[in-house]
Amino acid sequence: MTKIDQLSYKKYVLCLIGALFFLRCLVAASLELGNDEAYYWLYHQKLFWNYFDHPPMVALWTRIFTLNGLIPDHEFLLRFGSVTGCALATWFMYKTVASLHSERAGFFAACLYNASFYAGVTAGIYLMPDAPQMVFWTFSLWMIARITKDESNWKSWVLFGIASGLCIMSKVHGVFLWGGMGLYILFLKRSFFFKPQLYVAALITLVITSPILIWNIEYDFATFRFHSERVIINEASIEFNFLKELAGQIYFNNPVNFGLVVWGLRSFGRKKTGRSSALSVYNLIGLPLAGLLLFISFFRDTTLPHWSGPAYVSLLPLAAIWLAEVSKDRGFPKLIRWSLGVFVFVLIGWTCVVNFYPGTIGEKKNDNFGRGDISLDLYGWKKAASHFQTLYEAGINKGIVPAGTPLVCTYWWGAHIEYYFARPSNIPLIGLGSIDRVRHYLWMNKLRKLNVYADAAYCIMPADENYDLPIPFYNHIQLVTTITVNRGGRPAHNFKVYLLTGRRDTVRK
Repeated sequence: MTKIDQLSYKKYVLCLIGALFFLRCLVAASLELGNDEAYYWLYHQKLFWNYFDHPPMVALWTRIFTLNGLIPDHEFLLRFGSVTGCALATWFMYKTVASLHSERAGFFAACLYNASFYAGVTAGIYLMPDAPQMVFWTFSLWMIARITKDESNWKSWVLFGIASGLCIMSKVHGVFLWGGMGLYILFLKRSFFFKPQLYVAALITLVITSPILIWNIEYDFATFRFHSERVIINEASIEFNFLKELAGQIYFNNPVNFGLVVWGLRSFGRKKTGRSSALSVYNLIGLPLAGLLLFISFFRDTTLPHWSGPAYVSLLPLAAIWLAEVSKDRGFPKLIRWSLGVFVFVLIGWTCVVNFYPGTIGEKKNDNFGRGDISLDLYGWKKAASHFQTLYEAGINKGIVPAGTPLVCTYWWGAHIEYYFARPSNIPLIGLGSIDRVRHYLWMNKLRKLNVYADAAYCIMPADENYDLPIPFYNHIQLVTTITVNRGGRPAHNFKVYLLTGRRDTVRK
């Protein structure tokens, strides 16, 4: 046994978690909320058993880490649950692979997990459903490792049932955990069919996830119909989005990680890497999910690259074990350094671009100024909101609009406007439009509209976004002003402020 083999890698994992926890805290505190994050902030304003487009865990998770809303709304505090969740998921990934192979391989898995832009940023910093999902996903992987080592262990089965259920309550991708386990049992381990532990675990998952079904029965399966429309194959209009989806999967999961996963799968297929039963389950979880998204992308352009994140997280244990076996005499392989180095470089670089890039990298025309600059999703909202607050108060003082005049939006991205423009001044905001566009605002409207004076309203439209003005709802729409926010001394983000008057009678009914 070499000196390196005698080392305990647990302390390195803890150091890794601590260092990246600190870095993520800095990033979380330095970036404004994005569109998606503001929408999930809206979730936690009132807890529901399910939401139109996602299960309720992201709202509950945020409530837990903001002490049930007692902590004031702030970007860092809202994201703290995600940063903490990444630390927990890192530990579970380490425990998973350490139990299958070695502490060294577990350390490698922890490094690769943190180097993933999906796991380390989307689920590790931002306020997203993926944050709690990854906590329960990685814990489920750990329980699968324990189950395959001790098939009759009731504790492992019960914990898997609980964790997979909570994972589904975070995001519906969690069903692939049971899908992979089911494929493994059906094709490789039929003896599990005779174990009561399997059925108890499945029952636990069903009970935990039952609110999703109950809510959808009440609301005509709104969630299922919405998501099915996004992935159903349309034979009449084939759209070749495959290359974009593949490139997105490679980037979001870190190109170095992607390469390691491919080499790990190649070695596993050639029976050169440890043939653990758990690795077979992980492959049956990850490959169908990644493959399904690539298949759908041949026909639809609605797939998003971060949807593949859980698939590649499931394949990281194989990559870590393969790397540990081919680099037995090296303490810290260059590929791990490259993977983490790329992640840290891009994360810091991205944060600097968002906060300091002079002007915009998007369009320069006034009507669509900034469009195509994704960094604007995270910049300029606070500054613009302070200008609007002055305008709003002046309108009331001059009698242009009555007190309590709301803001309105025609798309769920209006939550971004609500968080930065409406929330600080206690201005009500309502969504106007169809359920597939305003989404959760349809439910929030029921809680708010009785106290909203809606014969006049303001609508704020960021120039870089392309949803519609509420033309069908008002007779008169007047552009009041355009608020320009500079970055690095140059114009970067424009916000158009409209005054709407003469709400149409057909809308009142």
